[in-house]
Amino acid sequence: MENYFNKIIELFVKSDVSTSSQDEFYRWLIGEKFSVEKEKALYGLWDNLKEGTPAETSTQTQQSLHDVLKKIKQRQRGTNVRFLRFWQVSAAVLLIALLSALYSPSNKTLVNADLIEQYVPVAEMTRLTLPDGTEVQMNSTTTLLYPEQFTGESRSVYLLGEANFKVAKNEKQPFIVKSNDFQVTALGTEFNMKAYPGDSTLSAILLSGSVEVRFNNLASALILKPSEQFTYNRQTKEETISHPDLYDATAWQKGELVFKSTSLREIITVLERKYPYSFVYALNTLKDDKYTFRFKDKTSLQEVMDIIAEVSGHIRYRIEDDKCYILPL
Repeated sequence: MENYFNKIIELFVKSDVSTSSQDEFYRWLIGEKFSVEKEKALYGLWDNLKEGTPAETSTQTQQSLHDVLKKIKQRQRGTNVRFLRFWQVSAAVLLIALLSALYSPSNKTLVNADLIEQYVPVAEMTRLTLPDGTEVQMNSTTTLLYPEQFTGESRSVYLLGEANFKVAKNEKQPFIVKSNDFQVTALGTEFNMKAYPGDSTLSAILLSGSVEVRFNNLASALILKPSEQFTYNRQTKEETISHPDLYDATAWQKGELVFKSTSLREIITVLERKYPYSFVYALNTLKDDKYTFRFKDKTSLQEVMDIIAEVSGHIRYRIEDDKCYILPL
């Protein structure tokens, strides 16, 4: 049975598949059925990869990638149950992407460097400076992989989550942020990219300079102008370009929460990243109505939920320990 799952995963890694097929594969991979067998096959494939990796992939690089994934796996085991599904998604997406990179002859920049993992826990943010001088601010529950030194024709990093990049200018070495089937390429600019595992939409906002956005399984591309936001829906394949209020679009960097025409389900997804609480509710409790809210930095969850419950008019809530229960009126 384990060998069967190994063959499925290896076939996926070595094949070009559509975005919809990728989504279906990830849902199958993190499903509870045969979870033990799938996990063994997934990490077994990784552990046995040395024998079949391309010649240009060094043993040191393989070990570097392996160490990153080992830390993610350990974090899965040590984290609270409420975060388990998020890390199942993150680990699955990340591992498959890195395995695919090792099998892809066109993706040498990522695999030819020793990788460093930077992770931001729930309810936190962090700043860091990459080896080339690029400044990065990362939102909560975000993982960034980057090399100890940028070599080759481009500077490539891998993002799961949301981050703002102030890219150090280097016209000879483009800066590329990759996230599975979505990537942004820049020379010297500032942009915000959002690509959380499990979210149906991906987005990039250009604050200054110029960037190329590749989407739709990297088959489509366009150039953004300053103040433009590109949004792509993985499920519907719908793409839009808008001109949002840049202060609102980057509000998370100041610790603020801004929701514009957002459903309660989408709001709860953001709140679970912002606050160290899990939300418990029945899907039929939440209507599809859209809401607009703005909350200042350091607003407590109780204050947030008081306003949401009052405005929506059809829910109430109760906070107990590390859980927030949402109930119908």
